[in-house]
Amino acid sequence: MHSVLARLLAASVLVALCSITATAWLVAQSTSTSIRQELGNAVESDAATYRELITFAVRHRDWNGVTLPSGTRRLILTTADREVIADTGADLDPSQLPATPSAVINPLELDLAQAQDAPQDRIDARIAGPFALTPQEKEGLDADAELYTARCESAAQAAETTPPRTTAWGRPILNVDRTAARPASPVCTEVGTRLSTLTPGESAAFNELGLLVNECLQQRGLPAEKITMDASWRPVSSNAECTASARRTQLRPYVAPPALLFVTDAAGKTTQATVLRFDVGRIVLVAAVVLILTVGVSVLVGLRMTRPLRTLTAAAEQLRHGDDAQVDIRSRSEIGQLARAFNDMAAHRARTDAQRKAMTSDISHELRNPLGTIRSWLEGARDGVVDLDRPTLTALLDEALVLQRLIDDLQDLAQAEAGELRLHPEPVDLRDLFEQLAAAHPGLVVEGGGVVIADPVRLRQVLTNLVTNAFRYTPSDGTVRIVSAGGRIEVVDTGSGISAEDLPHVFDRFWRADRSRTRDTGGSGLGLAIAQAIVSAHHGTITVQSELGRGTTFTITLPAR
Repeated sequence: MHSVLARLLAASVLVALCSITATAWLVAQSTSTSIRQELGNAVESDAATYRELITFAVRHRDWNGVTLPSGTRRLILTTADREVIADTGADLDPSQLPATPSAVINPLELDLAQAQDAPQDRIDARIAGPFALTPQEKEGLDADAELYTARCESAAQAAETTPPRTTAWGRPILNVDRTAARPASPVCTEVGTRLSTLTPGESAAFNELGLLVNECLQQRGLPAEKITMDASWRPVSSNAECTASARRTQLRPYVAPPALLFVTDAAGKTTQATVLRFDVGRIVLVAAVVLILTVGVSVLVGLRMTRPLRTLTAAAEQLRHGDDAQVDIRSRSEIGQLARAFNDMAAHRARTDAQRKAMTSDISHELRNPLGTIRSWLEGARDGVVDLDRPTLTALLDEALVLQRLIDDLQDLAQAEAGELRLHPEPVDLRDLFEQLAAAHPGLVVEGGGVVIADPVRLRQVLTNLVTNAFRYTPSDGTVRIVSAGGRIEVVDTGSGISAEDLPHVFDRFWRADRSRTRDTGGSGLGLAIAQAIVSAHHGTITVQSELGRGTTFTITLPAR
C-alpha cells in the first residue's frame, strides 16, 4: 500500500505543480509583456547613449560640444561634482538630481553591464594616448608592413595576420619572425627590425608607463621590474593591477574626465515602471479549470488503482477458504507485479499441497510393505503357524532394516532442507574414494582423481547412491564410469536412460522412473533428493543429462578449493 500511496501523492503533487506552473506562467507572461512594452525600447536606447558618450570621451579631452539624443525621457550629463554638462530638458536644479546616477561615463573604467565586450582591465582599447604616431611615422610603418607582407612573410605568418590588424594608435601588427638563423634577405631583416622597434614617441610613452608601474609596485612593497610588450603591443607585467592603474594614470589627460549620466522623467525624477495590472478574471478561470482537472484525474487514478486491489482481496478470500484462486491482471505496474506474485503464491500453494498429499501417500506405501510383512510373520508365530527359525528372523531383520533406512533417509532430507545437516569438510582424495567404490561395485571404471574439500562420509553417500542407481539400470554388457576433473565428478552409464518428460522429476521425493514401485527396480525414491540436498549443503550443484536407451550422466560440481 505504500507504493499505491506514493503514486497517489505523486499524482496530486504533479497536478498541483501543473496548476502552480500554469498560474506562474500566466503571471510571468503578463509581467514580461508589460515590462517589454514599457521598458524594452528604453534599455536599448540607454545602451546606445552610453556607447555614444564613451566614444565622445575617447576622442575628446573634455565634454565641450557634446550632445545628448532627444527622446521621451530626459537625459542629464553632469561632471563628477554634479555640474550640468548637457541636458535634454531645461530649468533643472542640480540638487534635485537622483542620488544614484544611471551610468558613469568613463572610458578608463568601462561599465561591464553596458559594455559587455570590455577588456579585462576595463580600459577602452581605442585610446591611443601618448603612443599616437605622427603622420610620417604611420606612413613609414604602413609602407614597411606592406613591403614585409609582400616579400618577407611566410604562408604560416600570413595566415596568422589575416586580416591585417593595427594598434589603437595605428601601428600595424605583424608576426615578424625574429628567431630565424638566416633571414631571407637584408631588406627583410631591415624592414622587420623597423616593424619590431618602438618609434621615439612610443619609446618615451613606454618608458613613462614603466616608471608608473614601478612606482605602483614600490607603494605595494614589491620589487621593481621591467615591463614588456606582447605580440599585440600591449604592455605586460607580473602585476596586472599595477599595469592597469599605471595605464589609467598615463591615459587620463588624453580622454574626457568621468561624467555622470542621469535618465529621468520630464520633472527630473528617476523613471520607474508603471504599476502592472493583471487579468484577474483570466487567472481565476485557468485556476478553476486546473482544479476541475485535478479532481477528475484524482478520481480516475483512484478508481483505476483500487479496482485490481478489490480483485486481489476477493481472490485472497477464496484462497483462505481452501479454493484455488488466480487473478487476471496484466498491468506492468506494482499492482501487476503483486498480482503475478499472488498467482505464483497460489500455484506454489497448490503444488505444495499436492506434494504433501503425494508424500503422505508415498510414505504410507513405503512403511506399509515392511510393516505388513513383519506383522504377518509375527502373527503367524503367535498362532503357532510359523516357527521363528534363523531364516525367518533374518527375513524379519531385513524388513526392519528397510524401515530403518527409510527413516534415516527422511531424517537426512529433513535436516538438509532445514539447513541443519552437519558437515565436516576436509580434503578428500577422490582417487582413493573412487577405488573404494570400485571395490564395492565390481565393474565400475575409475578415471581421474584430485582433491576436493568436502565431508567424506556425505560425499561417499552421494556417490554410492549414484553408482548403485547406475548399475541398477545398466545391463550386464554395459559400462558404468566415474570420472573426475577440475572439481567436477561425473557418473556415466550406458543404461536404459530417462525419458525427456521424466528428466525434470529425477530429484523429486519418492519419484522413480519405474511406476511399478517394486524393490527390484528401485529403492524408496529418496536417494537422489538426498544427494541433491547434500551437494547443495556443500554449496555445489548436481545436474543430470540423459537420453532414452543410450544412458545417463550425473555431474557434481563442487566449489573451488
